[in-house]
Amino acid sequence: MRYAPRNKGQFVQIYSEAFRRKVIEEYLSSNVSKMFLLRKYGIKMKSGIQRWMKLYGYEDHKQPVMIKFSAVRSHALIRKMNTGKASKKQLEEKIRELERQLEDEKLRAEAYERIIEKAEKDLKVPIRKKPNTR
Repeated sequence: MRYAPRNKGQFVQIYSEAFRRKVIEEYLSSNVSKMFLLRKYGIKMKSGIQRWMKLYGYEDHKQPVMIKFSAVRSHALIRKMNTGKASKKQLEEKIRELERQLEDEKLRAEAYERIIEKAEKDLKVPIRKKPNTR
């Protein structure tokens, strides 16, 4: 690790590639957290390890993924469909659920459209983006 000047009186820590890879390997192979390694090695950047992993092409298998429950149910049903275990009743139920979601989204889009029209009329200001504008 070395320090490089950033601004007057400020310095930035520069870490070698070997050091970065060592920290990443320790994180992936052990059961320690990123915060523990940041403190252990005195790394000041909180997102340093994550950034280095992205830079060197590592995947963080420890990081939890947030998924909606309905998405999990959908994926389970898709897997059952692919294996042929989904019943006709389950498939029909899924179709009804998707149709309800589609109807809700159509209503939401129509409501937004009416709100925009009302705002444009009341404020006398065009709100919608015109084509070919940057």
